[in-house]
Amino acid sequence: MATATDKELQELRAEFSALKSELSDMGKTLSELAKSAADEGRGRIRSAADQSRQQARETWGAFENEVEERPMTSLAIALGVGFILGKLLDR
Repeated sequence: MATATDKELQELRAEFSALKSELSDMGKTLSELAKSAADEGRGRIRSAADQSRQQARETWGAFENEVEERPMTSLAIALGVGFILGKLLDR
């Protein structure tokens, strides 16, 4: 004959088992969410890096075109910048 205490103990064990199962499921869900967020973050970083690379290529191309179109002006600017940097670093 089962006493009330034995019944309560069995109920507590069943509840504890259900709680363990729910916590395990929650852990798996959180792990999946974290992986998804990390993948999304990686994708955003790659996209930003690709955009930065493209912008750098375009800027460099514009710079090269400007130097080709106006070589004397570019040379004078480079000379001026070099002179100013030389004076600043000489101190």
